[in-house]
Amino acid sequence: MNGHDVVMPDRRALLKGAGAIMIAIASPFGLSANAEDSSADAPSIAGDQLDSFLAIGADGKVTAFNGHVDLGTGVRTALGQIVAEELDVPFDQVTVILGDTDRTPDQGPTIASATIQVAAIPLRQAAAQAREILLQRASDRLGLPIAGLVVENGVVRSRDDAQRRLSYGALIGNQRFERPLSTEAPLKAPRDYKVVGAPVPRVDIPAKVTGGLVYVHDMRVPGMLHARVVLPPYAGVDSGASIGRSLISVDESSVKDIPGIVRIVTIEDFVGIVAEREENAIKAAQALDVTWKSWAGLPNLVELAHALRAHPSTPRTLKDTGNVDAFLSAAGITLAASYIWPYQMHGSIGPSCALADVRDGQATVWSGTQNPHSLRADLTKLLDLPSAKVHIVRMEAAGCYGRNCADDVSADAALLSQAVG
Repeated sequence: MNGHDVVMPDRRALLKGAGAIMIAIASPFGLSANAEDSSADAPSIAGDQLDSFLAIGADGKVTAFNGHVDLGTGVRTALGQIVAEELDVPFDQVTVILGDTDRTPDQGPTIASATIQVAAIPLRQAAAQAREILLQRASDRLGLPIAGLVVENGVVRSRDDAQRRLSYGALIGNQRFERPLSTEAPLKAPRDYKVVGAPVPRVDIPAKVTGGLVYVHDMRVPGMLHARVVLPPYAGVDSGASIGRSLISVDESSVKDIPGIVRIVTIEDFVGIVAEREENAIKAAQALDVTWKSWAGLPNLVELAHALRAHPSTPRTLKDTGNVDAFLSAAGITLAASYIWPYQMHGSIGPSCALADVRDGQATVWSGTQNPHSLRADLTKLLDLPSAKVHIVRMEAAGCYGRNCADDVSADAALLSQAVG
């Protein structure tokens, strides 16, 4: 496979590496007693207790971890700029890992333009803290005060003698430095920015333009099967007495002539078809004879405006000033009009898609989800597996509209994979 998010540094591998600086946001019980001891050789923060960190390897390369995802807005690039700025390293030396539940912190869903406003703050602080650690180490090694040092492109040098210099990699060497995140490290003043605010090519664009990026739809793995889900005629209903009790019967003989069907899976009112080839799964889903209970709760959408007006609603007053009724009754001329905004389809450029491998008591799901950690929590309950056994790998998908990030399809794939093993 090819793409910017296919081969990434593994967090556990970094933890086991020889030399590195790691800045972590730890859980209340995630720090050992020697976390503040810079001479400690063994890791002081266990890998399974880390909520977030930024790592600088002995080669000077930087890995930043963030729990949000890039929905096409370019936040992977922007986060890389922020880290590069605070560390004073070249932008192309920073790798940003997003939304992988085994490697990134749970920072909530990617919504409300909060990635840069909120989720980027720990990364910026971690980068500033790592820079401070490296400056102090350079000061000790070079015998110069920190005020007499300059950092450029991942190299610390004397302000007065450019030949007295040490790279970040040389400063790290084979030693490990692990610290809980601190907010005390000074942040770079915006007036000194060189990377943030400057035009930087987005890291995702080349592969997208050339067709090299692997979307979740493109994924192929050995032994992969294909599936389609058969939904009731009122599939949009997600609550009420009908949920779980809407299916009457499934006539499997109706698709017996379609080759390559592995299994028809029925779980309460969930119906799915697993086949060896995608076209056969599609054909079987269209031909399968399924009988559902009738339900009259859906609004009549022939007259959309009427359906909207008739739908139960709760008025919400934003501001109430003066006597509107009295003012209108005293007006010489009053006008009455209704304004209908045309229906806007919450559509997608492509179908919802996910790939799941559920077997041997663990699950890996590749998904275009907007909420990887929330998805893991939901699948933990759905599949009855421990959270540590459910891994969500966030892949590029067809945007976040049209329910692509509602994660229905990830649950579908997981249930079907679990059913066929």
